[in-house]
Amino acid sequence: MGTYDKIENDNGVVTVVDDGSDSDSSTRSRHRRRRAPSPGPPRSAFACQDGNVPDIVYSLKRFGKYNRLIDRRVSDKPYDKRDMSEDVDGTYDDNKPVIEILTKTYSHRRAGRSRLPRPPRYIPPRGSRSRSVSVSSVESEYDSDDATAVVDVRTPTMIIHSEHLTNALHAVVAYYPSVDLSGGVPKFKAPYRPLYHHRRELAEYRDNQPSCHDAEYVETTARHIDVLLRFLDGNLGDALRREEERHALDTPLATHEYFWLLLKPGTVFYTKKDHIWTAYVLSSFSAPRSSDDTYRVTGWLLESNGHRLERNLEEFAVSRWQGEQPIASLSLVPEPFWGEDLAAQGGLSMRDKQIEEGKLCWELLKRPTYMQYDGELIGSWPGEEGMRADQTGFMKGRVICDDAGFNKFWHFATERSGRSRSPSYRRGRRHPRPVEGPTRDHLPTSLPRCSCRVCSQNRPADGTDSSPYRGFEGLRPDKDTPPDSDLFYLILSKAIPGFLLGTRRWGNLYVGSLKPVVTDKEAFKYLVVDDDIKRTVKALVGQFASTSTGDNLSPWGNDFVRNKGEGRIFLLHGQPGVGKTCTAECIAEQSGRPLIALTGGDLGSAMSHSQIERRLNYFLELGQRYGALVLVDEADVYLERRRASDMSRNGLVSIFLRALEYYRGVLVLTTNRVRAFDTAFLSRIHVALHYKNLTDEHRERIWTHNFDRLARDSAGRVRVSEAARAYVCSDRDVRHIACNGREIRNAMQTALALAESDAKDEGVADGVVTLCEKHLRAVLDMTRSFKDYATACMSNVMSHGEQAEFEGSEHGPAAQLPEVYYSSDDDL
Repeated sequence: MGTYDKIENDNGVVTVVDDGSDSDSSTRSRHRRRRAPSPGPPRSAFACQDGNVPDIVYSLKRFGKYNRLIDRRVSDKPYDKRDMSEDVDGTYDDNKPVIEILTKTYSHRRAGRSRLPRPPRYIPPRGSRSRSVSVSSVESEYDSDDATAVVDVRTPTMIIHSEHLTNALHAVVAYYPSVDLSGGVPKFKAPYRPLYHHRRELAEYRDNQPSCHDAEYVETTARHIDVLLRFLDGNLGDALRREEERHALDTPLATHEYFWLLLKPGTVFYTKKDHIWTAYVLSSFSAPRSSDDTYRVTGWLLESNGHRLERNLEEFAVSRWQGEQPIASLSLVPEPFWGEDLAAQGGLSMRDKQIEEGKLCWELLKRPTYMQYDGELIGSWPGEEGMRADQTGFMKGRVICDDAGFNKFWHFATERSGRSRSPSYRRGRRHPRPVEGPTRDHLPTSLPRCSCRVCSQNRPADGTDSSPYRGFEGLRPDKDTPPDSDLFYLILSKAIPGFLLGTRRWGNLYVGSLKPVVTDKEAFKYLVVDDDIKRTVKALVGQFASTSTGDNLSPWGNDFVRNKGEGRIFLLHGQPGVGKTCTAECIAEQSGRPLIALTGGDLGSAMSHSQIERRLNYFLELGQRYGALVLVDEADVYLERRRASDMSRNGLVSIFLRALEYYRGVLVLTTNRVRAFDTAFLSRIHVALHYKNLTDEHRERIWTHNFDRLARDSAGRVRVSEAARAYVCSDRDVRHIACNGREIRNAMQTALALAESDAKDEGVADGVVTLCEKHLRAVLDMTRSFKDYATACMSNVMSHGEQAEFEGSEHGPAAQLPEVYYSSDDDL
């Protein structure tokens, strides 16, 4: 059996040391199977000299096989690698230091090594300066050659035993989700990043403690803070000072190793989300564990779920870089280091720009709003990572921002696009939650405050110590008042769902690309129709003009007869290109209301009757919600005369009759086959307008109006030559083509494209594009050739009556209704 020597040093510290001798192998064999009882957790004790505990002590815990504690050592000096596997001196004392640095090691024994029995406990005589021995908690099992054990050294942990220092941390740590100061003894893993993030706050608190603290408490707190700050400075002080010098350069730089110094929770950073720089509050981060690892940063912003605001946490990766890198060039930029580009930011700083956009977003969340959009659509829905939006890419046109409406109607859009809904979808929830995501932390409700007994009794009762995040979550935009805080608008999402009037789909809109709608008050000036029709339309505009202010929408009211017949149905019939759709657009422009223009593709024809009915009711409900004019183009497809032999057609007509009977809005129908309408529907028309075929005079006016609008809308960038004007107005070949309004518009667009191409090839210096006769002649020659070919083909397959309708003769649909018709019950 091994022997043990008792050694007492000059300071009276007693240790028990194994001399390494061994009596015989049989003794080792007898003790190999004997398991000594666990010593239990060691009591709190530290190195003591002359009864005084150092401010900082270093504690070493060594664990053996099965993670059982072998021993515990303490010192007033840091441990080196040799100390991890050899015995070190120390004593135990009940007093506590300010800071303890605890290191744990784990020794995994090699197979075949012998074990020694537990050494005898040495009890010092009475009066000894040391009250216990360093090996009082030695387990029972030692390797005969302990230096051969494999040592796993864990990251050191700082334990703050000082109550004064703990209270000081409560007073300076405002928001740090990874740090728990709610109870017990604060602990921090090396390299103690939370403490480095609050060095300045601790120094300021040391010099400006609450007035309710007495002199002794102030002095002790200041001394303990100095102990911590000196330790931090000696640990990484030089390296961090060099890093902060890089931050202070004219072009701030950062290294990947110490980038965490800029990642303080509670600060704001900018990063790109769907190609848009967006502000987030930093919640937590994970530093790299290896040389090629990345930073994982979690941040949150405020988004609406269709009912109220909630925080959405997202995780971002910051890739590794070598050497120094400009901070403003990184994928994640802390707010103080953002590189301002006033030209790209509309003359505002990034912070001011984000705040202004946040205020606009809050207003848009309150109610449906009619806006103009010009920019890229956001590719994902708000709050749902990985859920792609229906519409992406660049879009320019009218939209209706409607967050609550998206939550209510989005599932109809999925049916339209053929996408199946997730089984977990439910009303009131946009999409199923992502499978994985950052865990949501808890926001503080009050400012950080000293947690000592005196300060706890003197908390203000007027709520002046409220957290800057208080009131951010759970707000209902349509009812609640937002906090008076720029931070609220800064981190409010800059994306809002909207209904795209051009495509009749939903898209996610960036508020920075939204502008108020500027309606064309001169629309009627360029409308070429008979004077009777124009007078009638102008009279209708005043009745249906929006009563809302600004861009807010005015839904259709309940001032019509209750239940049945509350809406108004207008029928515009005539040949293609005579101004039917243009009339509906003019009504919308003059009345300031949106126009939802539906085609056969929006309602479908190959769907089941129930699907068509849902689609029709969906658009009519949107029309009622937005106070919009609903235009159904080529309505004869759905309202054709019922026949006894076609039950499917009859069911479709019945669906439309039932839906239109109870619609509370303005519905505009266009057709060039009015005689095919079912008679039951004709009796429900309030106003019917017949558009005659265009004359040469009409066409000349349409050409002239198109030239004038082109010059107006291009702000002088496009010029039309006099030869081009004379060509379309007086040339016999052009008159022979007999273009309708739509064909004239298409010809103008194609000719303009040719003119722009020539200007680019010729390198025009002043940038003015000239639309010449040759451009129009080339387009109209192609139009004439196509129309001659199409007429010849149709003449061979059409009956006499069909050909007459196609050519717009007096035997066509014009004979079915007068030019302006009012139903007998209409009070217009």
